[in-house]
This record gives sequence, structure tokens and C-alpha cells, in this order.
Amino acid sequence: MIPVDAAWHTIHTHAKQLEPIRVPLTSALGRTLRTAACADADSPPFDASAMDGYALRRAEANAPLRVIGTSAAGAAFTGSLGASECIRIFTGAPVPADADCVIKQEDTTREGDVLSVQHADSPAFIRRRGENRQSGDVVVPAGTRLGPAELAALASAGIAQPAVTRAPRCVHLVTGNELVAPDQTPTGAQIRDSNSTLIAALLQQHGAELIAQTRVPDDLAAARATIESLPTFDLLLISGGASVGDHDIARPLLEALGFTLHFQQINLRPGKPLVFASRGPQLAFALPGNPVSHWVVFQLFVAPLLLLLQTGKTSPLARHPGQLAADTQLPPPDARQTFWPSRAVLTQGSYEITVLPIASSGDSSGLVGANALLPVPPPPGKFAAGQTVDFLLCP
Repeated sequence: MIPVDAAWHTIHTHAKQLEPIRVPLTSALGRTLRTAACADADSPPFDASAMDGYALRRAEANAPLRVIGTSAAGAAFTGSLGASECIRIFTGAPVPADADCVIKQEDTTREGDVLSVQHADSPAFIRRRGENRQSGDVVVPAGTRLGPAELAALASAGIAQPAVTRAPRCVHLVTGNELVAPDQTPTGAQIRDSNSTLIAALLQQHGAELIAQTRVPDDLAAARATIESLPTFDLLLISGGASVGDHDIARPLLEALGFTLHFQQINLRPGKPLVFASRGPQLAFALPGNPVSHWVVFQLFVAPLLLLLQTGKTSPLARHPGQLAADTQLPPPDARQTFWPSRAVLTQGSYEITVLPIASSGDSSGLVGANALLPVPPPPGKFAAGQTVDFLLCP
């Protein structure tokens, strides 16, 4: 068995960021920008009104002015201002070059085409050309994870096809003669397959593309034929069959497919029989079959790997301080490093940690509400409410 830190280091040495592709903005949410996005024009592209009102020369504001035209967003005034003249102007509209201020509508009175200004000393209310950004300025830096605000900034800069990291293509193979679909009623020794739903949701949550997901019996030849028939993938996840029993086919399957096994057990509870392998740039995990183990090893290893593939950043989960919400009896002593699924709630600026009452690693319902992992410090025992602990916050 290798330690958790050594396992992550091994994974890191066999992974690298995927290549960039160009996608439309509608497909770029959550992707990592690979090339800095620069403004193709000044913003605003002209001196623009910040108010609905009247554009004029401030020096003439103390005398009646004649309104000679209108400037609206998308329909600029094309004439010029003569002596004692002004124009009606609306927010966002271009300000004529011979006007030096906009008087907001509330500070004026108008009778026909004659305007009087009540507060001539008000601010100019002009957004100057380029005050937001100038042509060539970086709008969104390379390496940024694109959210709604970043996509809007790209759109404003005219970048309709940003270069982003390709989403990792993932294949999920679920093994087990005992498994039936969630909509079926198990009979005899059968159980419902919850791992397919769990893994599909986790992959979607972490920006990966699930290109194939299928269940196979504990049959090496059938499993191999299934994998070989699937599209090209970046990451293969095999649920179950990761141990050393007579029906555990994950390791021989990976070897038969030409993968090199880098580790086959890890000093971890839950999740000891975790296998990591590679075949050129393709990576694979054989995940221990129990759903709690699935969730734990995904958070500790698969999620950081997906982040690395998309961003190039090596970021295993960081530790945060928190306080236990209640008296807690942690699991009995074990030689393996234990990470216990928990719920972290931010309350008045600090985290409150509730250790989830999971009956066993097969208790999928025990994961409800889980968003954190609590490393169990040696020796395990009873901890009091309010005690400070370090925990891993899961994305």
C-alpha cells in the first residue's frame, strides 16, 4: 500500500493538460481559457452619455438653449452644435464632440424646443471613450475558468469562439453480476446499481464528458470486448472488481488492454483497493465497488486529476479549519489513513463540521449532504462539540 500523498504524486507524473480547442460561447461555460482574450476596441467606443438628459456646452448652461436634435443608443446625432444649442440625449448614446457635459433630465425644464438648466454645476455625466478598457487590453486572462461574467466579457470583446481546454472524455465501466438498473426490482442476490448515477453526476459536476457508460458481468473477455468497441477516451473508470477475489476482473482487464499499473492498493479507508494505470496519454482508475469508497476516492484523486487535465494545475484538496457541530465518536483505530465523509456549513464566517453517520462503505444513503472529508487524526476517539479540526472541502 502506498500513502495518499504518494498516490497523488504518481497520478500527477502521468497526467498533463489536454489540448485546446475553439468552441462557441454557448459551449464554453466552465471551460478553461487557453489564450488571453484582448479587447478589439475601446470601451466605450465613443464618449457616451451616462444619463437621460441634454448634451450641451457648460459655459452656455445659464441661458436658455434651443434643442436641435436627438442622440439615442444606436442612432447618434450627426450634426454639430451652434451657439446656445443643445440636443436631447439618452443613456449610452454618443455625445457630440462639441458638447462637454450632459445635464440630466431632472435638472432641466423644457418648453417646446427651449431648454432651461436648473443645476449647471452638476457632474458631466459622460463616460469617456476607453475608460472601461482600451483596445488591446486583456479582458480575460489565460487560465481563467469561464463563468457567466467571463463569457459576457468575451462577447463584449467580439470573441465568439474562444480557445479553451477540451473537456476530458471519460468512459465508465460498471462490473458486477449482482447489479440491476435503478428502475428494476432486485431479486435474490441482486442489488441496484447506484455507482453509475454517482459517477455520471460527479463527472458532469467536474466538467468532464461522459462518452460511454455501460454495465458488464464479471467476465474478462466480455469486458475487454466492450472497452475495445468504445470511442477514444482520456480517462477510463472501472467500478468494482478492483480487489483480488476470483471475480475481481479490473486489474487483469487493464493489463489485457495494455495499461501499465502504477499502484494497486492505497493506505486509505475507505478506498484501499484503488488501482491507477496508464496507456500512453490514457489514464484509468479501478475504483473499489462500494459507493462510499467511490465518493471518497473520486474526491481525493479523480476530481483533482480532472482539474489538472483541464487547467494544468496540480491542486489536491486543500485543508480548511472548522469546528465540530456535535460530540463525535470517530471510527475505531485502523492502520490506514481515514477520510470520513462529512458536511461543512459556513456559519458566521467559520465552518461547522458534521460527521455523517455512515453505517458502512456500502451505505450510499449515508452520503446524503456530504461535501467534505474529515481526516481522522490518530488515535481515533471521541471529540467534543466545538473542537477545531482540519477538513477537506469538496467542490
